[in-house]
Amino acid sequence: MYSPLQTIALDGWQVKYRELGNGPDVLMVHGWASSSRMWQCLMNDLADRYHCLALDLPGFGDSDKPDDAWYSIPRFVELTKKFADSLGLHRPGVIGHSMGGMIALALAAEDGEALSQLVAVNPVVTGRTYLDLRMLGKSRVGLPMLKLGRWFWPLTTSDWVGPWLGHDRHTQFKRIREDWEKTTPDSAMATVRAIGHCDLTPMLPRVKTPTLVLVGSRDLTAPNAEGKLAARRIPGAQLVVLPTGHLPTDDLPERTSAIVGSFLARQLQPA
Repeated sequence: MYSPLQTIALDGWQVKYRELGNGPDVLMVHGWASSSRMWQCLMNDLADRYHCLALDLPGFGDSDKPDDAWYSIPRFVELTKKFADSLGLHRPGVIGHSMGGMIALALAAEDGEALSQLVAVNPVVTGRTYLDLRMLGKSRVGLPMLKLGRWFWPLTTSDWVGPWLGHDRHTQFKRIREDWEKTTPDSAMATVRAIGHCDLTPMLPRVKTPTLVLVGSRDLTAPNAEGKLAARRIPGAQLVVLPTGHLPTDDLPERTSAIVGSFLARQLQPA
């Protein structure tokens, strides 16, 4: 059962979010073609100690879908800051997954004093996934690939292809397929391009926020090298490697919640 959606207007967009629990603020940022729903198990586990919020980034979930030109990692970072400020969050802990990890890392590098703690789960750091998204910045290669992706995207959730990506009897895959259905071709491909245009490597030493980097040893989406790079470059960062794939919140929910909860407890004390 998912927490009910709420709505806030930011920069002219209707942004949906979920809220659960009481205590110090913890903000959760989902990854590419996902939504706030990916955090529900973690929210449930933390809600007795923390005030948990998870937003649907513009372009995803039930939030508004901007046009192609809107999407960039700096714009996602700015909107996430405005979300936290508008809801009066006080030095929240921030948890980001994949692209959301990239957004969280960039947010900490820009204004680490605004955050109490940072958890990056299988983050993308340099724009590399197992498909090097940086090539999308090269027009001779990237533009045709983006056009092909826009054409192909509706097929991913069609009755022909969709069942192969997530059969309804599997809750995790059902959620993923539903989130893909809510992602437009523009938001999917423009965000892929945005990730490929962003390399956080020079910014990582500026992150002063206490940081946990959590990676799955069997992640076939974001290479472990991305998260390990972040852990090496961020002063004092802690690295934990779990025997799982790209979504430890689904694959190892209890263990993930225990690790994240223990890390948050070191600094986030109830008021």
